[in-house]
Amino acid sequence: MARTKGARDIDYDGKRRQLLEKITLHLMRREGARASLRDLASAAGVSGPTLRHYFGDRQALIAAVLEECLRRGRPGLDAQRQSGLPLAASIHAYAADLVAAMTAEKSVRLGDMVALSLAEGFLDPAYSRPALDFILEPTLQGLEARLAEHAARGELREGVDLRMAALMLVSPLMLACLHQQQLDGRHVRPLALDDLIESACEAFLHAFGQGDAIDSRPRAELARA
Repeated sequence: MARTKGARDIDYDGKRRQLLEKITLHLMRREGARASLRDLASAAGVSGPTLRHYFGDRQALIAAVLEECLRRGRPGLDAQRQSGLPLAASIHAYAADLVAAMTAEKSVRLGDMVALSLAEGFLDPAYSRPALDFILEPTLQGLEARLAEHAARGELREGVDLRMAALMLVSPLMLACLHQQQLDGRHVRPLALDDLIESACEAFLHAFGQGDAIDSRPRAELARA
């Protein structure tokens, strides 16, 4: 029996995910100018109409790529929403994990997805919302939830704006990683990311920590104390 016009394949979701994987890997290679829908169809080994069948237009396709990144990264993000560590150790652990995710030696790094989302969002306002919804805001909100726990324990100064605090920790770390990796700054002006982690955490703890919680010694030293 012929498939009704507009009906989905039996394995529609599976085929869609396979296409997303191929397209994501192509986008991460950052070869040449901004990829068109035709370019992305070619990279996925399908026709333009096939790609439109599964995703619609280019804007919807890029949004789907970013949403898939969030789906795959959700377990890690959820794990970052809480910590049983004291404030100083918790902040150092979070910062180190963020930098590791941004710079990991794998085909699709968090840094690559941040770079893609920013590039698309800055070039065209129509792409800005997916960049926020699927990449930047989940990262910030995860840290805000973690900080809320520390605030409830009395480890943060009273009245701290958790969103502002999260931005002040995430921003320098993300920018440094993008500078060193995606912009190839490591070959222009190398930066010791471990030293940046320590400096950023120390500044954060002194700005927002309460009492003994501002102890900014590295995690390893805290563990030995």
